Amino acid sequence: MLIRLRYWTALLVVGGIAFGVSTQWEKQPQSQEPLYASTTSGDEDLEILLSTAGTDLPAQVDDAVTWTKVVGAGDSLSGLLAEAGLETDARTEVTAAIGSEFDLRHLKPGNSLSLQLSPDGLPQTATLEIEDGSRILATFSAAPSVQRLAPDLDSVLRAGEATVGSSIFAALDDAGIPTRFATDLELILAGTFDLRTVLAGGEHIRLMWREYRSGDRVVGEPTIDFAQLDLADGRYEILWPDDNSRRSRIFRDGQLLRTFDQPIRGARLSSAFGLRMHPVHGTMRMHSGLDFAAAQGAIVMATQGGKVAFMGERSGYGTVVELDHGDGVQTLYAHLSALNEALHVGQRITAGTEIGRAGSTGTSTAPHLHYETRVDGKPVSPLTDKRLHGPGNDKPRTTNSLLLVDSMQSELDRLLASRG
Repeated sequence: MLIRLRYWTALLVVGGIAFGVSTQWEKQPQSQEPLYASTTSGDEDLEILLSTAGTDLPAQVDDAVTWTKVVGAGDSLSGLLAEAGLETDARTEVTAAIGSEFDLRHLKPGNSLSLQLSPDGLPQTATLEIEDGSRILATFSAAPSVQRLAPDLDSVLRAGEATVGSSIFAALDDAGIPTRFATDLELILAGTFDLRTVLAGGEHIRLMWREYRSGDRVVGEPTIDFAQLDLADGRYEILWPDDNSRRSRIFRDGQLLRTFDQPIRGARLSSAFGLRMHPVHGTMRMHSGLDFAAAQGAIVMATQGGKVAFMGERSGYGTVVELDHGDGVQTLYAHLSALNEALHVGQRITAGTEIGRAGSTGTSTAPHLHYETRVDGKPVSPLTDKRLHGPGNDKPRTTNSLLLVDSMQSELDRLLASRG
């Protein structure tokens, strides 16, 4: 399906008369949609990715010159284009094209800009590689186009173990494990207990995580797949959702304690429910939901079935969707970049229905999803409230989850043993 992006206007001067010219960019479809197979029970644990979409890059043009620059501190896209020798009109065209798919306010040091220039210095393609390895490719031709290309990365499993001494951060650091995982553990366990208060020293932690690499270079943030914590009251095991799942699970001594179906597949929790320092206003404020780190345009899905109660703009929240699940329970999905135009207010939808795309509308510093659960109009913690997410003691699903835990433990043992 062809997705039309924004229009912008340039001035064309002919014989001293200025004409407004609108250029339309089109986001090209990928050659193949992902195909999935799953059990009839709908258990995401057993969902299998059969194939993924691919996208071909444009062919190299004869006599074209390639210009590449890594973004430095204080650099802007316009400034880099000027450094490459592009004239004002060409800079405007390239900036508008890339800006139609990527918020240029989020340009960061370490991003990379590559231009393919014709012998007369006009741009033929412009590619911006961002921190997660994705590339924004703009092609300048009779039919100009812009598309976001998924990163071509290798996923590498890693494992480590640590014993807590003075702090979990120090323990992970000493063991060569990314210290950010301490925050990930605190966030996922927030609905079960406060990790910082239960650690007295001597607790053993084993972790398995994924790194994403392009050659020898690690791209983006590592993500946890599995954690095992030996605490005073038992052994806790945590399964994080992978790229094809929305469900996280927490076990204690082999018993399923809690499940949580999140709105974006594989997304990482980045902020918990409760008091926090507001990232924009700089004051302590109540955070009425959960934040999930997500790429611009990531698919946002309904966590549970319900009725569409509202689609539109809310002050501070930007573009939102609100769902009514009955008995006074609602969920809210905020800062969206786009809505699913096939939906309408009053429509009943099922869990997993796409409701929009992640973005950074409203009061936001970067693309992410803000997710709330409300009961009788008041926000409650999505991780602890059981009206939507109970312990999940459906027997077949629990059995599949335990099999997955056993598989994760075996892989973790193998990786730790292979370190010698």
